[in-house]
Amino acid sequence: MTLSLIIPVYNRLPLLEKCLAAIHKQVLAPSEIILSDDGSQEDILGFFARQKILSAVPFRLVRQEHKGFRASRVRNNGVSVSQGKILVFLDQDIVVPPRYLQAVKENLKPGRFLSGYPVRLSEAQSRSLTLEAIEEFRYHDQLLPAQWAKIRSQYRKDLFSYLLCRYTGFGGHGAKLRGGLTAVLREDFEAVNGFDEDFFDCGGEDDDLGRRLLASGKLGFNFVRKPLIPLHLYHEPNYQPRRGDKNSYSALRKQEISRHDFRCAKGLNASRSDLQIF
Repeated sequence: MTLSLIIPVYNRLPLLEKCLAAIHKQVLAPSEIILSDDGSQEDILGFFARQKILSAVPFRLVRQEHKGFRASRVRNNGVSVSQGKILVFLDQDIVVPPRYLQAVKENLKPGRFLSGYPVRLSEAQSRSLTLEAIEEFRYHDQLLPAQWAKIRSQYRKDLFSYLLCRYTGFGGHGAKLRGGLTAVLREDFEAVNGFDEDFFDCGGEDDDLGRRLLASGKLGFNFVRKPLIPLHLYHEPNYQPRRGDKNSYSALRKQEISRHDFRCAKGLNASRSDLQIF
């Protein structure tokens, strides 16, 4: 089954370079890599040209004008030009181990979406995670016992929630959808009309998609445990959310989704006439 890797981008190209270095070392290569840019001020076109030479698989870039934080639209933009039956979303500040995409393909089954969980690196750990370390896959040895413990704890928590919901109908939604580390079958993503583009500013869109997938009969499954640990590179946040605006719309959508209205009004079907495709 073909697999499209979609990476949202906004500046911070050195982080993206590390992310892609790990992708180039995957045991199972993606069918295509799509960078979906939110109007970066950094030289994304030059970066794309250099990275395209290094890629052994089709490598594309789509761009929109920057008009504030629009994560939902950025991700949908990538999907709109993709071909794969499996959609893998990976944030640009994530470094994944060599068998990550293979594990996605093995664990993504009908009735599921996948949601990973990363170790959040300190600033010092992120600096020490060089391109050479990624090339040689020698970076898990720097993780602290507390970081390993957090991954084990989250995996057990998510598995319990998944099993409880699957076999009893209770326990919420299984693993919570985490947009920076998620995978979903294209047909399931299209059925709910993708990410809701009426979410803007920072936050809310991931939880919303998870609720809508659940309402359509799909459960979240966390497949991340040793040795499949993704690493979240340290950086300062890009945006500060306006909580009031987000929570008002989110509350409305929760009510509508509870009535099985799981297809958002403005999502994958939205116009993309302004999109640049390279």
